[in-house]
Amino acid sequence: MKAYVSAEPRCALLWRVGPGTPGYGALELAARRFRLRLRAVGVQDLGARVGALCAGRPGKAAPLGVSAPALPALIVSGLRQDDGSLAQFLEQLQRGGANIPLRAMVTPTSRDWTLAELLNELAREHSALGGQG
Repeated sequence: MKAYVSAEPRCALLWRVGPGTPGYGALELAARRFRLRLRAVGVQDLGARVGALCAGRPGKAAPLGVSAPALPALIVSGLRQDDGSLAQFLEQLQRGGANIPLRAMVTPTSRDWTLAELLNELAREHSALGGQG
């Protein structure tokens, strides 16, 4: 019997990143090259699971009082570290001038987190490493 391995959807969730963001054109080009679907997410999605958002399912509002950082974020699903595709994608963004301070790859753990949980964790890590914002 063959084991079934579910591939992560090829997606990039964009928090506070849009057409007016410096380097957005490079992001669009890189997404096309790596066959990533770009999905803008907002406050209406903060209560949704990251994996559900990457799979294209509708967002879910977070409970009252839940907030998320003001820093822009990029959450990538479907690229891998072991084959170099994630590093190549990020390098192309950097060369194109896209400076998105919070970046993450969807993992088996983080896909079950809400968008708010992941964004807040990324902001804590960024701050702990001396990031501004």
